[in-house]
Amino acid sequence: MKTQFTPGPWRTTGLNVRAGDALICYAMNHHANAETPEHEKMANARLISLAPQMLLALQRLTHPMADDEDLDYAREVIAKAKGLQ
Repeated sequence: MKTQFTPGPWRTTGLNVRAGDALICYAMNHHANAETPEHEKMANARLISLAPQMLLALQRLTHPMADDEDLDYAREVIAKAKGLQ
């Protein structure tokens, strides 16, 4: 059975992760509670929103013809996930 997912780009709007008008995830789900710091909730939302780009980066890196451009793309996605971009 092939698993389907909502294609990117995904984006954060506050603690929500959206694709177009569709709500993908509310980052304050069962992994967070009222005591979870706001910066941690936002970091989780940022990481979740980058899932489609992370998948693409992995696919590019595992391609037999992967090159420096593919590695640069992966580094860019990692920086976004860490909140450095």
